[in-house]
Amino acid sequence: MTAMLAVENVVQQYPGVRALKGVSLSLDEGRILALVGENGAGKSTLIRILAGIEQPVEGTLRLRGEIRRLTNSAESQAAGISVVSQEFRLVPQLSIADNIMLGHELRTAGVVRARGTRARVGELLSTLGLDLNPDRLVGSLTTGDQQMVEIARALSRDFEVLIMDEPTAALNRAEIARLHGIVRRLAAQGKTIMYVSHHLDEVFDLCDEVAVLRDGSLVHRSSTSELDEQTLIEHMLGRKPQVFGRADGAATANDARLAVDGLCIGGFEEPFSLTVGAGEIVGLAGLAGSGRGELTRALFGDRAVLAGSISIDGETVQVRSVPTAIRAGIYMLSEDRKSEGILPHLDVTENMMVSRDPKSVSWWHRVAPSRHEEGDLFEELRRELRIRVPNGRQLIGNLSGGNQQKVLLGRALQSGCRVLLLNEPTRGVDVGAKLEIYQLIRRLATQGVAVIVSSSDAPELTAISDRCLVYLSGRQTAELLGSDITEDNIVGASVGQIAVGGTHG
Repeated sequence: MTAMLAVENVVQQYPGVRALKGVSLSLDEGRILALVGENGAGKSTLIRILAGIEQPVEGTLRLRGEIRRLTNSAESQAAGISVVSQEFRLVPQLSIADNIMLGHELRTAGVVRARGTRARVGELLSTLGLDLNPDRLVGSLTTGDQQMVEIARALSRDFEVLIMDEPTAALNRAEIARLHGIVRRLAAQGKTIMYVSHHLDEVFDLCDEVAVLRDGSLVHRSSTSELDEQTLIEHMLGRKPQVFGRADGAATANDARLAVDGLCIGGFEEPFSLTVGAGEIVGLAGLAGSGRGELTRALFGDRAVLAGSISIDGETVQVRSVPTAIRAGIYMLSEDRKSEGILPHLDVTENMMVSRDPKSVSWWHRVAPSRHEEGDLFEELRRELRIRVPNGRQLIGNLSGGNQQKVLLGRALQSGCRVLLLNEPTRGVDVGAKLEIYQLIRRLATQGVAVIVSSSDAPELTAISDRCLVYLSGRQTAELLGSDITEDNIVGASVGQIAVGGTHG
């Protein structure tokens, strides 16, 4: 049987990097193929080639057996390929309806059919279980809703092949289950699906087959029924994975580095109070809108505080803006790397050093380094953080998501912070890089930094937290300690069920 889509001996080369090394891969009609691998393995490069954004140096692309050359995204879409991108391509200033239909608007005699457009968009939103006004501006949506709009945009086109790159990174469990149902129905209708995810439970739950890329080469392909998670990880890493466990004897809030008392945030009835010890990692859990993300933004001066106090090492600090938070020793990494993290017009070294505090005592220097010293400092950090980049002058946009995240953590290191706020620190990051990021976070804690990790990933919080605070509609429903930090307890407290053990609010 002829494959719906196939690439043969595809090679892609960037300056100093051979991203794809003769990859051959086929996708069959009505099948869901998982494409997995570490960040930097070549997955995004292959997707950009299939989307017509890039052209390979060598190799052939076939659709239903016919050789095709896709020189731009319009040609890819016309060929029946629709892509859900990992990085949102939405226009914040446009409505949901305009974003979904952008580039293929319903027209009559050149005039956009407004009523037909709203009806079509309404159907798509309903299919995805979204109760959203099509006229609402995309810029006003949560990250999760923007992800669903991105998916609706891909589904709105006529397609035979659907490529989904980390489509559930910003979704909650209910949204993920709904999306999986849609993907299964599409496959049953004969659509061809390529599904990219770092969540291996999704791979085994949803996909028929799995293909593994490692260092630009296809190293394994089989039915998912022939694998277990441990074996799949070994194929991805090329070795047995290390095991990360929660540290024993971690610092507690008795050595409070950060103390938050009665912090009133707009939109929530109850004030927030918590303490975090020097060297302690405190996880914040809860569904979207629970208050955990709003709390970290308020602590970073990015959300108005109506009342309450913030103290660091016993001294009250005034956090009225992001610069005042940084000067007070508080630093935050956003869950949205693209919009609020990386500076795409700057290189990797500049991205890492942009928030460096020249007055702080860093690992190597007491004064702001020269450009030469800056390069040396970056090289040490690159090795320390295991950032995969040929040199520090590479544009950060050319790096994988996991390596971008390591650069941002390096930036936080250089800020000289005493309190580090991390929002979804491993979103879109592969299993190998995720472990390295956990180790880095733990190392920061051992150096006395108070770390708050706000995450929708219950296994992540279970792995890394010394304590875990769970929120629902702005109210703390549980404080979990030690062996009580389990996925079941976190999920249960997130939806208002009584968690087992721990201290409950």
